[in-house]
Amino acid sequence: MSDEKLYDLEQLNAIAAGNEDFVIKMVNMFLEMTPGLVGRIEAGLQTQDWTEVRSAAHKMKPSVDMMGVKSLHDVVRAIEGNAKTESNLEQIPELYFKLSETLDNVYEQLRNR
Repeated sequence: MSDEKLYDLEQLNAIAAGNEDFVIKMVNMFLEMTPGLVGRIEAGLQTQDWTEVRSAAHKMKPSVDMMGVKSLHDVVRAIEGNAKTESNLEQIPELYFKLSETLDNVYEQLRNR
């Protein structure tokens, strides 16, 4: 894994206006909630429940954006869009692996920040 930071808390820091406790709380919430959404996407993929995949990806968008994970901005939207229209479904597993792998690295970086 590279040392490149996969997240950017600039937007979160702007909202927090110097309140470090708020930043910590939001980061912890992201760390607690996002893995469950990733799990829902995976479960939906396995059962081809595209409504579940779309719903979980949709719920993930604000968190990914808030944490400034720019590399996943389009990924999570592509998963949601493809699941919603049930088109290009063959792309979703690859997008899912990119999402999951990137987030694992983001979690690690956030825990060690």
